[in-house]
Amino acid sequence: MHTKSKKALNLVAFFVGLAILHFQAFAQSEIYATFEVQALQNATLTLSASGVVEEIFVAVGAQVKKGDKLLSLRAKDLKESVQVAKASLESLKVKYAFIASQYKRYEQSKDAIDLNTFEKIKSEYRASFFDLKRAEANFALQKELLDNTILYAPFDGIIAQKFVEVGDGVGAISSKLFMLESLHKKALIAFDSKYFNVVAVGDEFIYKVDNITQDSKLILNKIYPSIDKKTKKATAEAFIENPKIPAGTFGDGVIVPNVSRDSKITKQSGKL
Repeated sequence: MHTKSKKALNLVAFFVGLAILHFQAFAQSEIYATFEVQALQNATLTLSASGVVEEIFVAVGAQVKKGDKLLSLRAKDLKESVQVAKASLESLKVKYAFIASQYKRYEQSKDAIDLNTFEKIKSEYRASFFDLKRAEANFALQKELLDNTILYAPFDGIIAQKFVEVGDGVGAISSKLFMLESLHKKALIAFDSKYFNVVAVGDEFIYKVDNITQDSKLILNKIYPSIDKKTKKATAEAFIENPKIPAGTFGDGVIVPNVSRDSKITKQSGKL
């Protein structure tokens, strides 16, 4: 009985050791994957105003900063409206300052003056205040309308495509003007979903472009939580620092799992 128990324990130990070796060999293996390079941020730029393109300030391939002017529409009438609104505002500021000063003097001595006179000054003061506020609102509106005829870069990036030329008519919102992509890029890495519980953030991705292995390795920074039903592929993400690799690049490579992770050993050993 003792001998049989000892043999049984040895057999169990053998299979446990075999399972561990099997997992280690599995975990250390490289996982084939394909990837596509995408910009971290991209946008198709439009304007909220319609009109005729007057100036274009950038070309395809130009690097721009957030707030840089990219394009403007003809807006002579709006420019004149802004100037008129500004002149009216400045005039009302002077008028309001005078009436406000006069009102304060009358208010301090209202007990010594006729009530009707004081109420008249008070009414003029209030009317002047509201006139000033309307002028401020109108000036802000005219400036906004004019500003809507100018396209500004919403973030730092590079002009990837240009869809218009000087003289083209564009419609509000509906007309595409530029495609802007951020300078920073990411690799979307697709791999067999059976490795979903093996691949993790921090794993290395050794990749090839035009069948040439690149010197730098990518580090996975994100694992997408779902699997593509059609392709049965899982997706990981990694930042690409190499500026020479453009968005749209395809390639392949291998993910090298980190075998030191206890959590991965636990997950995989439960399936053996």
